[in-house]
Amino acid sequence: MYPNRKFYEKFVSTNDVEMLHAYTLQVLSDVGVSFACEEALEIFKKAGATVEGSIVKIDEKLLNEALKTVPSHFSVYTPDDEIKIGERFRPKTVGCYGPQTFLYEDDQYRVAKKDDMVKFLKLMDTSDVTDFVNNSAYDTPDLDKTQDDFYLPQVAMCLKYSKKPTYGNVANSMNTRGKTLKQGAIDIARLYKEFYDIWDRPVLLTNCCALSPLGYSYEVLDNIIGLVEEGQPVVIITCSMTNLTSPATLMGTVIQDNATILAGIVLTQLINPGTPVLYGSVSTASDMRNVTCATGAPEANIMQMAALALGRYYQIPVRTGICVTDALKPDYQAGVESFINLMPSYLGKADFVLNIAGILESFSVGSYEKYIMDEEVNRLLMRINRGMDLSEEKAKKAIEAIKKAGPLGNFLSGRTPKEYRQEHYLTNLFNRKAGNPQPLYDEIGDIRSRACKIIEERIESYTLPDLTKTQRDILNRYLPEDEKF
Repeated sequence: MYPNRKFYEKFVSTNDVEMLHAYTLQVLSDVGVSFACEEALEIFKKAGATVEGSIVKIDEKLLNEALKTVPSHFSVYTPDDEIKIGERFRPKTVGCYGPQTFLYEDDQYRVAKKDDMVKFLKLMDTSDVTDFVNNSAYDTPDLDKTQDDFYLPQVAMCLKYSKKPTYGNVANSMNTRGKTLKQGAIDIARLYKEFYDIWDRPVLLTNCCALSPLGYSYEVLDNIIGLVEEGQPVVIITCSMTNLTSPATLMGTVIQDNATILAGIVLTQLINPGTPVLYGSVSTASDMRNVTCATGAPEANIMQMAALALGRYYQIPVRTGICVTDALKPDYQAGVESFINLMPSYLGKADFVLNIAGILESFSVGSYEKYIMDEEVNRLLMRINRGMDLSEEKAKKAIEAIKKAGPLGNFLSGRTPKEYRQEHYLTNLFNRKAGNPQPLYDEIGDIRSRACKIIEERIESYTLPDLTKTQRDILNRYLPEDEKF
């Protein structure tokens, strides 16, 4: 059992949640949410929602009926595994997601290429803290973009390079032409079903981001409808910025986000009641001195606490927590901001965490070295959440050891006890050696050089998954030419 510390309750109480919910109902019924999709609007009309142009207003009754059918937990399946998502289980994770620029080991910034996507897939596949894989960068400039659909080739890369399940993004009008985006989403789901030969259960999980304030684009809605019709779970998230795309206050931003997320969740249940869905928020502060997104701000941590509290109130699995920073390089700022942003996910126990490693400059830059460092942050937070083993049995053993050592004695005798190994996490990345600093530094180098060595070892030891001939033939229909088997 993974301990649930409910860390968020120190920031947002039950009374606070009920107040946030009450004001959310006002936004849903009086202001409404924009849905830029005729099919979605028709679905809401048939359900009795008030539809005024593209604005949908949802009353408390309709909201409550939809929330009743949202599962509190669910699983995503591969032929080899069942990945359980929900409050009873350890938070599930996925790594670096979406940046078009990478910081390379030579300390230079360059546009991401397909080979970078592959390298990150290998790191995620070999990671002990990453449960899902995903494309680290989409629509890279070296893809063949003469095809009507060059999104499916990128999807197929995840299936080629890892047997872990995939966390996907929505197809868009730039990479999926000649068919509707709804059909594009259906085609993605059917590729996974065919590849896994699993036809009646969830086989992938997809990120679906709303527009702030209070809106959904037709691209996201087409994907939601297609995926939900195929019985696939979706993650409904917001990414608001205070005083830019949401109110200036944290409370106002949380209320607006809550209304937006709930409206999207209602739509999923009207399409296919019982479809698994996650409640997600990566909203953050702005810095009005530069009019920029400030992902590393402490306010982002607080808003994640509120998202966790609200998701638990509605008994919906929660996606929160991001190991992100505004720093340009994996330096002191990057470490601090990444730690405080990821902290709610483990100490507050989210159900799913995106961008757990490898992100710099407000989602804009990917970094291999930071991926390795961030893996260590995840391990440290998992250890902190596990807490201290307090029991009568442990106490009795401790008293015996204290008596044996006595005043001014020591505990260094014989082999290191099993209890020590069970209770201590011993890092292989951060320095814990002591002594003359210069020789030590000459021996082990700085943390980025140590991370580079781990990257090299992981990439060199990586092996492709053992796929059947049928699976290879399926992927060869979609993979880029130079990636075919």
